[in-house]
Amino acid sequence: MLNNLIIVSNRLPISVIKLNNKLAFYPSIGGLATGLAGYAKNKKNKWIGWPGIASDKLTEQEKNTITKKLLEHNCYPVFLTQKQLDGFYNGYSNSILWPLFHSIPITSNAKRKMKSYWGMYKSVNAIYAEAVINLCDHGSNIWVNDYQLLLLPALLRKKHLNDKIGFFLHIPFPNPKLFTSLINANELILGVLGADLIGMHTESYAKNIINTCQDLNIGLLTEDCIAIHDRIIRITNFPMGIDYTKFAKIANSKSLEKDMVSMRTKYLDKKMILTVDRLDPTKGLIERAIAYRDYLRYNSKMHEKVILVMLVVPSRTEIEEYIILHKQLSQVVSAVNKEFQTPTWKPIEYMYTCLPLEKLIMLYQRADIAFIVPLMDGMNLVAKEYIASKLDNDGVLILSKTAGAAEELHDALIVDPLERKTSVRALETAIAMPKPEIKKRLRNMQKYISTYTVQVWANNFLNSLFKSPAVPAVNTKKLSQNWQAELVAEYSTAIKRTILLDYDGTLTAFVDKPELAKPSNKLLGQLTKLTSYKQNHVVIISGRDKTNLGEWFNNIPLTLVVEHGSFVRKAGKNKWHTTNASDTSWKPMISNIFEQFVAKVPGSFIEQKQNSLVWHYRTSKPYYINRYLPSLKSLLQPLAQKLNLKIEQGSMIIEARPAGVSKGTPALEYSQKADFVMAIGDDTTDEEMFLALPPSAWTIKVGLGKTAARYRVKDVSEVSQLLDKLI
Repeated sequence: MLNNLIIVSNRLPISVIKLNNKLAFYPSIGGLATGLAGYAKNKKNKWIGWPGIASDKLTEQEKNTITKKLLEHNCYPVFLTQKQLDGFYNGYSNSILWPLFHSIPITSNAKRKMKSYWGMYKSVNAIYAEAVINLCDHGSNIWVNDYQLLLLPALLRKKHLNDKIGFFLHIPFPNPKLFTSLINANELILGVLGADLIGMHTESYAKNIINTCQDLNIGLLTEDCIAIHDRIIRITNFPMGIDYTKFAKIANSKSLEKDMVSMRTKYLDKKMILTVDRLDPTKGLIERAIAYRDYLRYNSKMHEKVILVMLVVPSRTEIEEYIILHKQLSQVVSAVNKEFQTPTWKPIEYMYTCLPLEKLIMLYQRADIAFIVPLMDGMNLVAKEYIASKLDNDGVLILSKTAGAAEELHDALIVDPLERKTSVRALETAIAMPKPEIKKRLRNMQKYISTYTVQVWANNFLNSLFKSPAVPAVNTKKLSQNWQAELVAEYSTAIKRTILLDYDGTLTAFVDKPELAKPSNKLLGQLTKLTSYKQNHVVIISGRDKTNLGEWFNNIPLTLVVEHGSFVRKAGKNKWHTTNASDTSWKPMISNIFEQFVAKVPGSFIEQKQNSLVWHYRTSKPYYINRYLPSLKSLLQPLAQKLNLKIEQGSMIIEARPAGVSKGTPALEYSQKADFVMAIGDDTTDEEMFLALPPSAWTIKVGLGKTAARYRVKDVSEVSQLLDKLI
């Protein structure tokens, strides 16, 4: 277990209240507290956060008592006044960031107060930074959590350059256009980029932050990394789970049996539809009640045979928008009940309260359908809690496509919260679904969430943080406009030029399937023009097989070197020739191993080449990759020496090929006697090409990562711009 860890969150896992003028301490309920419980118990670790009560309401003696009591749980309080809470928490965090990140409008009242809210947000983040710095030892690992503390990583980075800092966002990250509309967008994103590792619930949220950095022209970007100054920040998704064992154990306990009999009697002969949500505009509560109303209008035969139980947990009761929402929801529920109720049936049972966990699990167990359709949700753990509680495998999950959990729970009925008819159809489908299908869907989802628990989520994040280099070097110069001008000048005066170009990730962006990466018309035009100059020898040198490249560039007089140098088709020729007669007797054994891992890792596949085999996992989820990739590599390494193979990890691939095959050999051959040599590539295999070339060559790395290249460009688009300049 990781030692010397400092966890920072807005709230501590233990909260403080005053009852009858006496302090009371109680554990916070939530995924973060559960997932990090094991780390929090370690005496070498610390947890920093607000204890849940305004400091104005406390005497100095009470503050000392709270500090002493929390210290027993390795917790360290950050005391905030009510004014600070109003500006930082209720104000900027929950009236500006929360709606913006969930793609709902910010109220006019909040917009008017944004400047003062922002000032308080900055000052409270600085207070948290001071608290962390005071507790830091040399080489601490710091984990900052959530949208209330977006500025904190950069504040800490200024003081602790050698500490590893992780940041996890527990809510969605919005699309770049929406985020950059915020006046403080640049400062917020630079705040987060103080971290070494940034975690999100889903791949789409991770892509949004990468694209936002691109729009703001921040750093050097790849698919999952940003280089800024002398650091590389990794951005990836870690889907949060639940404590599956805890829910399953309570659901199976005998103490619930008696109460369950009472609940079954209460809803006898009715299909029970359940919603469980915190009161919040993002949860789509009114929209769901209206969708249920429409279902009743279209399905009169189901009157008195269904009931919608809406459990709504009070939240942010001091914020005006939430007070208004509660009134509006109550009015809609009353209207639906008034329209359809009979002397023996009320179609909606509305509960505005917080239930103990045992009572909640009883509702989960009884519910035939969980109707979880938020307008936008970072993950939505309620969906997973419902699945974990259904030990009889008898229940249907209806889930919004805009909830992060929808990217994992593919056996749910997925709906669009903005298209009410999709919810109505899903209710009809769920109620009519055959038992065997219900059980099959639930079993599939239970298998997933019982494996990817909240504990696994926390361990994966912290292990990734621990393994990441805190200050990795970016060894090359950026190919700035000045350097490009020098390159073009040297190219213009050269008599014999060799241009060596990788294909995937260099001339064209990566795609899910290799055969889909056809060259654009623009690229074909550029290469046609470059090859038209007599001084130029253009070589595409790629790890691909000869089929696609041979077809795509059949009409352009350039040299093709494929499978890392195994096969060559020279400019102006139609025939391929082999550079080495490789023994391929190893392929069945390696293919069999790859096939085993294709079965384990959904979305992965094998690419068969004449002299090599490639296992692709670009579309697979990080959970499966993190779980199985180390096993595959450890399995292949001893075979590599025995079979004289080279096992190489490239961009979302593992490739096995004969050890003697290298891009370096043809690169060196074609650069002989040229007075201008330029080589561009993005992957680890291109390092062989860079190393083989003379020091005077213009070697250019595309994207991030350590490299032997002298220069670096950001992405495929910058390569295209450079080729335009040569033309």
